[in-house]
Amino acid sequence: MTIKIGQRDKIFLVGGVFFLTCYLLFLFVAQPAYENQANINRRIKDKINFIEKYYKVLNQTPYYQAKEVENKNIKSILQKKFLAEKEPGLAAAALQKLLQGFSKGLVSIKKTRVEKPKFISGILAIPIEITVRSNLRSLALFLMRIENHQKFLIVEEFRSKRTNKQEPEDLQTRLLVTGFIKELESKTGKPI
Repeated sequence: MTIKIGQRDKIFLVGGVFFLTCYLLFLFVAQPAYENQANINRRIKDKINFIEKYYKVLNQTPYYQAKEVENKNIKSILQKKFLAEKEPGLAAAALQKLLQGFSKGLVSIKKTRVEKPKFISGILAIPIEITVRSNLRSLALFLMRIENHQKFLIVEEFRSKRTNKQEPEDLQTRLLVTGFIKELESKTGKPI
């Protein structure tokens, strides 16, 4: 059984086969090749962007080196603000010696007492209670020496009373002076 196909039908069949062949070539060859090339181009562009960012970071090395030097300077300045001793007892003794140095020629220290160390804002504080006798001007100079010292010292408590009713400038003052050592509060929260 043979089918007789006319000239006009042959043209349509050849055109249909040609169209179907072109469609199949496009669907299975051209489109995957185009998508693959687009994927390769995208990956190349991503790698170029990565390399450009890398070179931007490399070009900023002087900035980061300057920041590192600045951070080291700040760290050394902060090191000087803390008491040099590592142990609370030694730090308390150093703080007492420092306060005795401040008092020379200004006030007379009558009594000193070391309080229990405590953490203030995560840093170990060494409080010392001192009782001094002086006049008002000498006491002001003594407090100024404490607060303007290169070490970070604070006066937490200040209680003053007159010792002589005839002389109102003669004072007996109790101060709670706190110095700090470079020890941070532990995560476990162990008491000292």
